Amino acid sequence: MRLRLGAASAVLAAGLSPLRSRTRTKVAAGWGGSYNVVVGAGDITGDGKADLVARDTAGNLYRQNGTGKGSFAARVKIGSGWQGHRGLF
Repeated sequence: MRLRLGAASAVLAAGLSPLRSRTRTKVAAGWGGSYNVVVGAGDITGDGKADLVARDTAGNLYRQNGTGKGSFAARVKIGSGWQGHRGLF
């Protein structure tokens, strides 16, 4: 997954590597207004689907569960006070 901050869009790229990607699917837009970090965290819920973790500009941390259909469910707040951290890994 790649987040282009200028366009505030998340793009999934499928292929041999990000540089040799053949297809791209836009999965979200408009994140730049509220989120300042978005991480493809893998399957953190244990349901076999890739999930996201995002931090908003106020330092709140959210999980967005992957649906397995190319989109994500509504966000669930999982923490706060993260505004002092530069990044999420």
